[in-house]
Amino acid sequence: MAEPRFRVLLVGPTALDAEGRPIKQKRVHLPGLTLPMLAAVTPDWVDIRLCHETVESVPYDEPWDLVGLTGMGSGIVGAWRIAEGFRARGVKVVIGGIAASLSDPELHLQHADSVVIGEAEHVWPEVLADAARGDLKRIYRMTERPNICELPLPRYDLMADKRYGFWRPVQATRGCPFTCSFCSITAFFDQGYRKRPVDQVVRDVRAAKKAGSKYIAFIDDNIGIDRKYATELFEALIPERILWMSQCSLQIAEDEDLMRLARKSGCRLLSFGIESVNPESLEGVDKAWNQPERYSKAIHALRRNGIDVSTEMIVGLDGDGADIFERTYTFLMENAISVPRVHIMTPIPGTPLYKEMDAKGRISTTDFGNFSGGKVVYQPKNFTPEALQAGYWDLYERLFTRRAIAHRVGFNPPRHGPLMRGFVWGVNFHYRDHIKRRITPGIV
Repeated sequence: MAEPRFRVLLVGPTALDAEGRPIKQKRVHLPGLTLPMLAAVTPDWVDIRLCHETVESVPYDEPWDLVGLTGMGSGIVGAWRIAEGFRARGVKVVIGGIAASLSDPELHLQHADSVVIGEAEHVWPEVLADAARGDLKRIYRMTERPNICELPLPRYDLMADKRYGFWRPVQATRGCPFTCSFCSITAFFDQGYRKRPVDQVVRDVRAAKKAGSKYIAFIDDNIGIDRKYATELFEALIPERILWMSQCSLQIAEDEDLMRLARKSGCRLLSFGIESVNPESLEGVDKAWNQPERYSKAIHALRRNGIDVSTEMIVGLDGDGADIFERTYTFLMENAISVPRVHIMTPIPGTPLYKEMDAKGRISTTDFGNFSGGKVVYQPKNFTPEALQAGYWDLYERLFTRRAIAHRVGFNPPRHGPLMRGFVWGVNFHYRDHIKRRITPGIV
């Protein structure tokens, strides 16, 4: 009789709604890469399964030998809840990811048997070997950053399900070279910026296409900041005939050739963390280089080259006054931003901003469930917490009336095909529904 296989479940927890209940949907619209990458570095003697709680039930009562969980921000609370469910059944649980890595490990060890700190590709096989021997350590720390020039092919075959939507995640770079004090990405990657060989990125794109979709979401945090690398990458993507979106900084709008090349390679939407229209607020979080007076020109340049614009903005920064809500609304409407996201300033544990505010006694809660980007977790400088919270939801409600959506999307000139255009409209009405339910848009 064959030896029983070691059975491992990797779970991506869903976010929680305003009442603390798991948010369920028919599809994972933008699946991440963490779980399929961990599956790729899992040894052959392990049976691996992925579970995304947003679209499926967590299989608590199946015979698992080990469960792995990850989470960002408030999502870590969902990971704790799931971990406790498995531990009550006698199953060993390990938690990792950005939230677990940037905060006190003991906090997570209250809910799990083990914590992985840092990027996990090199650590995960060791975790599995120890677990199989019954010798799981409490803490595993990344001793050196993985060589991303040698990453295996993500297990896209484990995502070949209609519940994963039509976007497939691919990564070309990791990290961001800027020092924004609020950013967990900068803190997690120590301000590093690493680039994968272009031929390996193309390999992953082809595998993602083979798994059923030509729509690629590059999960990079700043895909266009290195002009030489971006040029090489975009040129290599042209023959692949994909459509793609990603995140970037506005510097790309200063380079007409690079924008044209991005469009030719299949780029249809870029998301920009412009954060604020208030220069004083940007200076306070080490992002004064963003230059609000140039936003509109940059947006126009991107659209002139056929690239749609999504934005991430923050309200409640220390330079903000009561007029920030109206100024943000006016900017987003006048520039017809098709997919705007707004966050309350959130000092994420492990970031320089959190350490600074904590030292000044300005952190008002340590409940991770509130660190969603949609709740006030600190003492604002120029608002009461109640005024900031109310102003945030009022701003979102105004931005996502049917009339406002029609204005922002209808006056948007980039040349999209029907599916991409439908995606943009769909995201807006998805966010509208979440705003009504007081769920932070973009959290799932």
